[in-house]
Order: sequence, then C-alpha cells, then structure tokens
Amino acid sequence: MADTSSVDVSLWWDSFTLLFTELENSSLSSDLSLNLAKKLKDNHVWFLNALSSFKPPNQKSKEALNSKKLKIGSQQLTIQSHLKDKALQISSCLLLDEVQSYIVVERFIEHNGAAADSTFPEFLHTILIQYYKERQCLLKCIRWILMRAIYIGPVSENNYVKEEAKELFHDGLESKLVSFLEGLLSCSYPEQMDVDLFTLWAEETLIEDNLVLDILFLAYYDPFCTCGSGIWKKFGSIYKGILAGEYNLGKLSITSEAQQLSYYVKVQLLLILIETLNLENLLQMVHDETPYRKGASTFSFTDVQEMDTLVSTFSAFEMNEAGPLVLAWAVFLYLLSTLPGKDENNELMEIDHIGYVRQAFEAGSLHYCLEILQCDILKDYDGPVSGYRSVLRTFISAFIASYEINLQPEDGNSALILDIICKIYRGEESLCIQFWDKGSFIDGPIRSLLCNIESEFPFRTVELVKLLSSLCEGTWPAECVYTFLDRSVGISSLFEISSDLLADDVSHILEAQQAVQVPGIEGLFVPSGTRGRVLKVVGEKTALVRWEYSPSGVYVLLLHLAQDMYLNNKEEVFFTLDLLNRLVSFNTAVCFAMMDISNSMQFRAIDLTNEQVEKNVWVVEMICNLVKNLPLNSHGAALMSMGVKILGVMLICSPSNVTAVALNANLFDITLQTAVFSVSSNDLSSGSWLLSGRLARMLLIDCEQNSNDYPLTISV
Repeated sequence: MADTSSVDVSLWWDSFTLLFTELENSSLSSDLSLNLAKKLKDNHVWFLNALSSFKPPNQKSKEALNSKKLKIGSQQLTIQSHLKDKALQISSCLLLDEVQSYIVVERFIEHNGAAADSTFPEFLHTILIQYYKERQCLLKCIRWILMRAIYIGPVSENNYVKEEAKELFHDGLESKLVSFLEGLLSCSYPEQMDVDLFTLWAEETLIEDNLVLDILFLAYYDPFCTCGSGIWKKFGSIYKGILAGEYNLGKLSITSEAQQLSYYVKVQLLLILIETLNLENLLQMVHDETPYRKGASTFSFTDVQEMDTLVSTFSAFEMNEAGPLVLAWAVFLYLLSTLPGKDENNELMEIDHIGYVRQAFEAGSLHYCLEILQCDILKDYDGPVSGYRSVLRTFISAFIASYEINLQPEDGNSALILDIICKIYRGEESLCIQFWDKGSFIDGPIRSLLCNIESEFPFRTVELVKLLSSLCEGTWPAECVYTFLDRSVGISSLFEISSDLLADDVSHILEAQQAVQVPGIEGLFVPSGTRGRVLKVVGEKTALVRWEYSPSGVYVLLLHLAQDMYLNNKEEVFFTLDLLNRLVSFNTAVCFAMMDISNSMQFRAIDLTNEQVEKNVWVVEMICNLVKNLPLNSHGAALMSMGVKILGVMLICSPSNVTAVALNANLFDITLQTAVFSVSSNDLSSGSWLLSGRLARMLLIDCEQNSNDYPLTISV
C-alpha cells in the first residue's frame, strides 16, 4: 500500500451547500464581499461544467483509495478504511467517482456527527440526499449568480457577479445546460440502486430538471446569451417529445410532489420557448417602424420558415399544453408581417397565422395559461417566478396588440384574458410599477384595455375594479390606481335613443335633454344638457353612452357601495372591498386621502328636478353599515373580514375618529334572531354572527398585527 497517492485536482470541490448559504445571506444592497467574489472566481470551472464535474467511477480513483493519504491538488485526505468501504459501496450505487464518493461520506460524517457503522440502507439513503443536495446547491449557486446579476443591473462598480455570469456563457455554459437537460430527461434508474430509493431518486432528478431550466430561462431573460434557431428548435423538439411521452417525466411522476415538479418542467420549457421568440423586441420594432432586415431580430426569414415547420407538427387539438406555444407563434408571425420590408419574402407572408390562432383557441390555450398562473408551485417556488410572469405578460400584451382584443362581457374568452392579466400582475410589485410607467411600451396594449374598460364605468364595474385591484401592488402603484380612478373623465350609462335627443349620426354625439340616472346609484344624475358619445348600441333604441360628466371615480364607487340594494351583487361588493382594502394597506397617503374624502368632502348630486342634494360620504360609517347588513353565510364572513381590515388600517391613521364611529355604530353588538344556524355549505355552524363590543375594541386595535389577507374568515 502506497503512503500517498495523487489524483486529478478537478475531483475536489468545496461544499456548495455552504457556499450557497453564504450567497443567500449576502446583502443585496451592497457589493459582494471580496471573499465571496474570490470563491465565485475559484469555482468558475465547476460552475461551467456543473453536473458533469461529478465524475463516473474510475479505476485510478478506486486504486488511490488504497493509499494511506490522498493528495488532490493542495488538499490532502487521510484515508480511513471504514469510510473507504462505505465510499466504494456508494460509488457503485450512485455511479460516482470513488474519490468523490469518499469526499461526500467524510464530509457528511464530519458535519453531521453521523456514525459510519449504521446500517447500510439507512446510511445510503442519507448519503444520497447529501449528494443530491450538493449537486442542487451547485445549480442553485449558478442560478443565484444570474438572479443577482439581473437584480443589481449595471449600477455596481465592482460587479463581480455580472462579470462571472457573462464569462460563464461566453465559455459555453448554454450548450452544456442543454446537454444536461437532455441527459436528465433521458436518464434511467441506476440498476445498482435499491428499488426502495426510486422515489427519492425520481424527485431529486426532477428538481435538477427544474434548476437547469431556471438557469436557461434566466440566461435568455436578461439576456446573457442569445437563443439561436438551432437551440430553439432543439427546445421545441424536446417539448414535443415530453408531451408525446417520449421522455421519462411520466415514469418519474409517482408521488404528488413529483407530479408537481414534472408539471413545472413542462411549464418552464413552454415559457422558455415563448420568451426566446423575443416578442418584446418585435413589439419595439413595430412601435419604431423598424424594417425586419435592420432590426435586432435573432431569426432570419429562413430560420422562421424552419421553425414554422416544427410548430406545424404540434397538434394543439391532441396536446392542449401546446396551445399557448401555437398561439405565441401566431402572434410572432403576425408581428413579423406588420414590419416594413416583410414583402421581400413572399413565402413567409403565406404562412397562415390565423389558422394557428383558431387551432390554439379550440385547444383551450387561454385556459392552460390561467392554469399555469393558478398552480401552487408558482406560489411557493424559490426560482424566477417574476420572470415567468413577465413572459406571460409580454405574450398576452402582444396578443392583445396583434388581434385588437376588446373585452366584452358576453365573450367567454374576454373573461379568461382578464383573469390571466389579473393573475399576472397581482402580487408582483415590479410588474405593477412597469405597468404605470408610461415609458413601458410592453404594457401599452394592456393599458389601452384598461382605458376601454374604464370608459364603460360604472355600467361595467366588476371588470374595472378587479383589474385595478391587481394593479395596485406596492406604494406607488396604489397611488397610481387611486389617481387613475379619482380622475375619471366620464360616466357611462344605458340611454334610450329617441327623437327628442340632439344626435349627430356621424360622430355619435348626443345631448341629454333631462337628467340621466347614473347606473346603480340612487339620486346621482348626469345633468341635463350634458354631451355624450355613443360607445355601442345594445338594442333597437338603447345605446351605451359615455357622458362628459366627471365626478371622482372613487366617489362613485363609495356611493355605489353605500346603496343597500348593492349588497345583492356579491361579486361587485367583494371586488370593491378588495380594491379598497389593498389601496389603504399599500399606501398610507391613499388611506388618508380616502378618509379625507369621507370626513370633509361632500358629493353634490342632482335629482330629477335639478335641485341640489347634499350627500355626506363617510367611508367608516359606510363600511360599518355594510358589515352590519351582510348576509349570514361564509361569503358574508369574507366580506366582513375585508371590511374590518379596512377599518383596522384606517384606525392606525386616525385612531380617535375611527374608534368613535365604529363603536357608536354598535358594529359588533348584533345578535341573531335565532340562536343556531342551520348547517350547510353556505352557512356558519353556530354561535353569534358578530362579536361582543369589548372584543371588537381589541380586534380593531390589534387588526394591523394580523398578516393574513382576510383573518376574520376563520375567526367567525
């Protein structure tokens, strides 16, 4: 037995589990420390080779373990026979280099205080977890580098992270990641591994799929590299193969967690395919009227034709998950067709993008997009969720721009599009900030859609309030939403067309001969003599008219909410309270502004005789009254929760006023006429509907400490 043996230095690595912990704990507000920057530089080769740095079994490594000491570059290990035996067994099971297996075993025992004499199946299970943890932390380190580089942008003077990210892809990381992905999707269960470990192996393999796809997505999203037509077609072929069951995802999906991970693999690959079409760049080219040949498009006309050949083989009717890709491809083709200079390629112009749209819609592509946004893994995932939502935002915006989408209540697809938009923006402050930035041309089509919906307010309230509620995430977006609504430039209502009206048939301009009732608000009228524009004809003698009468939209919403009959419209009440709740929660100034309206300002309405009528609008009293008149069921409980939360936020702004009004309203002293509720799916089980006055005081004082969206839903 030799005293000392040497092996290749590439077999050694410093723990990526520890490195990733250090990276996660580093401050985002300052430059990376010199120590961490050095560690990133030292691990460049490992980051570049990634999973392939873990080598297969090797005879030289096996023989090296027979020595007393093992030298790996500047590192030296003292070989312990009982650890060597475990390492050789693990090497056989994991198909991992013997020296690297020894490193895994030694580190595990050293850091966890475990004994190497434990039963082998149990020990193998634990080591397997440790090994995959190292592999995944290596991938997470690469992902962290890209996410950090995107987050800090070009502002840092000592941007080691940005330089490392660029260097990795300059050195060829993209092609290696694609190879890793193909390998992971095609790998089979190691024959030497015990069958009891299959579930663990399957889940860990799928996690690695997710991490590799995260890195690829981030690489194209910033971008750190450009996805050429060859790689795009490779991704397209892989996606088609996955949907056709040609890869191992189906075999690995044996637990609920594995099924989620498998589902997410398909979603990630789909979004990468859509992102790499570069719809954002195409929209910019259309906006700037840039000829295709002079644009920064990644694909040539020939590339597009070859890519179309691949897309045409997808059958969205058989694979509904291919629907969004087919629809995105149709949008891509349409945008290309609108660029100057497109007539130079007649074959490209002959591609039937409308046929793709029809196919995608019949396959339920919008339903699948909504399903993606609703899946649980997007809520809990630690990857670039904002980036994935951004891709869907750009896709939907480009779709709206391409096909002049206008939401109509009778159209089921319109409701789907609105739901998708709301799901994209809600919870994503960065996207909401971009939306309200007038310089963001990507959000332009969706902003136009918002203005179209607002033009029918308050005739159509639910759609407007629902969309605004999703767009107010954060302090500045909440201010923008409040300002947008407060500065509403008109009121819309149904209007009977008659010969008594002064009408211009060409421009569809009308003038009211008498006061016109504002929809849903008793006592609020558009003054006679007000001019209005016909938005659309909805019957033989009825039209929807936008009047040049501009009360604050916030006033109109509050007055609408104050109507007793309004309680019957559960959907409108819910979304209106949700909007008010989010506005006052995100922005204290908005909360004060709303309370200022309710306490000091008066709304001047006009009755049918044109007499001035004063109506005090007080938000606190209105919400108290609303809560007291809620129906006695679970829906009423949810509304009550939102109402009390709004009161709680206002209480922080003005404790004395809000407390006095809430307590004077005897908000929580109501008792039921019957002692016990009937038990059903819509009713509460038993007990009093609301709470005692003493508990109410405590609740209002402590309401702001509750972080749940609707805490009282459970409490009552």
